[in-house]
Amino acid sequence: MKIKSLDTSKDFSLKDSIFKVAMNSQVVYQSVVAEMNNIRQGTSSSKNRSLVSGGGKKPFRQKGTGNARQGTSRSPLNRGGGVIFGPSPKNYFKKVNSKTKQLAFKCILSEKVKNDSLKLVEALPNEPKTKSLLSFLRKNNLDGKKLTIISSTIDNNLSLASRNIQHISLVKASSCSVKDLFDNEFILIDLLGLDDLSKRFGGSK
Repeated sequence: MKIKSLDTSKDFSLKDSIFKVAMNSQVVYQSVVAEMNNIRQGTSSSKNRSLVSGGGKKPFRQKGTGNARQGTSRSPLNRGGGVIFGPSPKNYFKKVNSKTKQLAFKCILSEKVKNDSLKLVEALPNEPKTKSLLSFLRKNNLDGKKLTIISSTIDNNLSLASRNIQHISLVKASSCSVKDLFDNEFILIDLLGLDDLSKRFGGSK
């Protein structure tokens, strides 16, 4: 399979074992949900009536006051009492097998190539100017699109140029996630980043 470079119009080959894989939506769904779950901290917490301090003394006598009987001032019905059905710390971790996750990467990359949503450049713009990057994107009909830029290294100039442009995320090829590849309209990748992805997921043509 061939892909044309945007900046030089040269053709570069893609590994069929990575970029020509049948879509498996269930695998992609499982991997994206697992990644989103695994970044959740799960630390939100509140105290129920058994955790709130104090309240050992009966607030008023059982009978004769006209009030409903109460055995503690830390009832959820009182000010300073516990919280009813409040949040508690929870572990959201979800395990996905490495082969399943790797298949999800290949499915997404293959779908991007199939839909012409994967754009290759030999070298990304290397000026710390938003104007230059916008000009490059406009020239290639990528301005205003939700874009993930993948590179072998996070260049400081490119980071400075892209940080003020909406809907652009910059990630390394060696550590990008399934969500990074999935959550966009287009992927823009440089030649070294493509090599890193090919080495990361292996396989032969």
